[in-house]
Amino acid sequence: MAEKITGKLFADKYRVDSLLHSSELGNFYRCRHAFTERPVILQVMRPEIAADPLAAARFSNMAKAAAHISHPNILAVNDFGKSADGHLFATLENIEGETLYEALARDGQIPVPVALNVASQAAAGLAAAHEAGLVHGNLNTGNVLVTYAADGSRSVKLFDFGSTGAAAANTADGDRQPRHYAYIAPEVSAGGRPDELSDMYSLGVVLYEMLAGDVPFTGDNSEEVINKHLEEAPPPLSSFRHDLPPGVEPIVLKALSKNPEMRYRTASEFADAIDLHAMSSAGPGAATAAAAGENNNNIWKTAFVVLAGISLLSAFLIYGTSVKQTDPTTVLQPDANGQPVQPINPATGAEEQNLALTPGFNYDANSNTTMGQPPGTLPGGDGYNPWAGGVAPPPGGPPPTYVAPGGQVYTIDPNNPSQFMPVEGSGVVLVPVPANANTAAKPTPTPKTPPANANAQTAPPANTAPKATPTPAAAKPAASPSKTPAKAPANAATKPD
Repeated sequence: MAEKITGKLFADKYRVDSLLHSSELGNFYRCRHAFTERPVILQVMRPEIAADPLAAARFSNMAKAAAHISHPNILAVNDFGKSADGHLFATLENIEGETLYEALARDGQIPVPVALNVASQAAAGLAAAHEAGLVHGNLNTGNVLVTYAADGSRSVKLFDFGSTGAAAANTADGDRQPRHYAYIAPEVSAGGRPDELSDMYSLGVVLYEMLAGDVPFTGDNSEEVINKHLEEAPPPLSSFRHDLPPGVEPIVLKALSKNPEMRYRTASEFADAIDLHAMSSAGPGAATAAAAGENNNNIWKTAFVVLAGISLLSAFLIYGTSVKQTDPTTVLQPDANGQPVQPINPATGAEEQNLALTPGFNYDANSNTTMGQPPGTLPGGDGYNPWAGGVAPPPGGPPPTYVAPGGQVYTIDPNNPSQFMPVEGSGVVLVPVPANANTAAKPTPTPKTPPANANAQTAPPANTAPKATPTPAAAKPAASPSKTPAKAPANAATKPD
């Protein structure tokens, strides 16, 4: 059909210059009005599709809906009608530029800032169409029109709304080309109807192709391409280029999710994701993309909401940690059936210091005869009273009482010392000799005089004679100490003078 009307007058008022784009519903041509010479874009519905009343009604509804949308990223519809030979058509505003398909065929990969700029504007156009209840249905690089301003900025226009996507492979010559299935969402390829989420997938493929220079899924036939959409993950963008900012690829992968529920819910959310995570590295083109719609305002609104949320969370955490504090002190519950146990403290000298400060205590490092019993302590042992100082013993048992040690007690009168306690100054210690039945026992020699360096306190007086050693009652009277025994042993010691 393109060859039939190119260079001819269509509907008696539009002179067709060239084919711009071919789609399921019809072809788009660059034309001029025969009387005003005003350039326009003409869309002519295919005759084989126009014969279907449902398809003709869908084309008419699409043209009416698009005529009511006024957005800088959507190609406006100016007129709608039917030619004398029965062709349905619509005219759109003319924009000088090229399709994104032509730009990619010429340049291959597009710089990251430019690709993000184009995708952001396209998402803004989709958002406006979705709000008006119009789904694109078959978004691809062929129906994204890019124009260039004198300052180098780019303007994006979307057109060809209303395609179902199921028959997008039909071209002017009737061939079914696999590349037409490269942009269709998996659920649409499986027979589903296009919706807002399938448009998100198609825009993700467009962004992927701008960055990688090729679509994520290709094949020798349409069935192979469809199966890859359904089963395979797209090749990583890092394998095509190394200048990709870290936040860009996650945006593309989310838009290309197999599950529609995991994609961006709206086109505005898609545009915000591009602006928030990637537009900082987009260069001068980012300013143009932000000024093209309301995306810039959405960035500041989102940033304010995030900042306010962080502030509220910080205040809540500070309040919670300052009010609700924990006491690390562990309180031990007493055992009702237990017995008091004297605690063991390290040898710090604290107890000795407390005893020294006790009234009536006279400390003598060389003697313990003056040590008194400190008040409130238990007698015996080390004198430590664990229950002193107002600390009561644990309940469940009788209070601690002093129990006197058992056994026989022998008291020595200090005024009448026994033979075991000699009078100080005597210098002689008398040792009792056990009874001996042998009456011929030899008298016990007197002890030798201690040496000059002996540790004696005082020397015995010269006129003091030692007492006689007591002898058993059954033996004969002991010889006088002044007499020398008749037969003394050879090693017997002599008595002092």
